[in-house]
Amino acid sequence: MIVEGSCEHYHYIIFNSKEETLIQRYALVCPTRGRPNRIKQFIESALITAAHPKRIEILLYIDDDDPEFKYYEASITNLEKKFSCSLISITLGPSVGVPRAANILFQKSTADVFLVSNDDQVFIDYGWDARLDKEIIKFPDNIFCIWFNDKWESKNFCTFPIISRKWIETLGYLQFPFFEHFFTDAWIWMLAKAIGRDHYIDDIIIEHRHWKTGKSEKDATYEKHLTTESKSRYTRDRSVIDKFERYFHADVGALKEVMD
Repeated sequence: MIVEGSCEHYHYIIFNSKEETLIQRYALVCPTRGRPNRIKQFIESALITAAHPKRIEILLYIDDDDPEFKYYEASITNLEKKFSCSLISITLGPSVGVPRAANILFQKSTADVFLVSNDDQVFIDYGWDARLDKEIIKFPDNIFCIWFNDKWESKNFCTFPIISRKWIETLGYLQFPFFEHFFTDAWIWMLAKAIGRDHYIDDIIIEHRHWKTGKSEKDATYEKHLTTESKSRYTRDRSVIDKFERYFHADVGALKEVMD
């Protein structure tokens, strides 16, 4: 166990003795709560369908008051036994909201490309990482927002952005930290559209099995984020877009400055 500040950082490393040089290293950034079984399915599907799973890093943030934490540990242990080529880490810390948790996870990674992820995703198509390699080459300046078909929003909206380390370091965040929970994906997508770097891949499916799609049950975590009052977290986050529009324009300028 490595204790960093107020967070406890557990590293689970699955080692493969046969080293291989791979261009891009991918990190799946996934705050999660109350879903050890779903996170197991998420990780398992990502690794089974990866062409080169040993260059995939899984970064989980779990609230330190999550009553399911011990079951997460059991799930990770089972995954360790099954796979021989992945690094999975758990950061245990206070409940700080998804955007801030994602930013904490970024600071713990050395990956090149980051997939904003959720524990209700399931990877369907084999070779998603190899396909990303081919698509990223189309952006030699490494400024892009790529997303796969989630079988829900699909091309209409980027729910799970894939962005580079260069993008993140240029702006200073993975997810805009003024949001509490909502619109973080929309913010990244709108930035990408503003600079002409939004790039959708239709034929690789990473399915979003949200309860609204009818492919999962509405559990306690969904209920936690389901707010409808006039002063809800959703309403507060929506107001951030208008209130900090000047930051959005500044970020558009920053990204344009590092584009070829």
